Amino acid sequence: MRGYRYTTDDRLPERDLTELADELAIQLHYALGERVCLLPRSDVAELIWPYIDDLHPDDQNDLVWLVWHLFQEARELSEE
Repeated sequence: MRGYRYTTDDRLPERDLTELADELAIQLHYALGERVCLLPRSDVAELIWPYIDDLHPDDQNDLVWLVWHLFQEARELSEE
């Protein structure tokens, strides 16, 4: 999976960013399991970089944060 469907010289709409973040989070969770929720943001960035390197730099940064926050929310939910 690459960002090819989303590739553009302009910023992505928020809906597309959210959709791509969800897809990336699901793929990482599938590959790494529950431990993905313990990853620091820098590791999340490193893992998703190959899939988003063709996107606008601001979108890349936003996606790292979105995916990392999804994992943090999942961790909080599992702790409840």
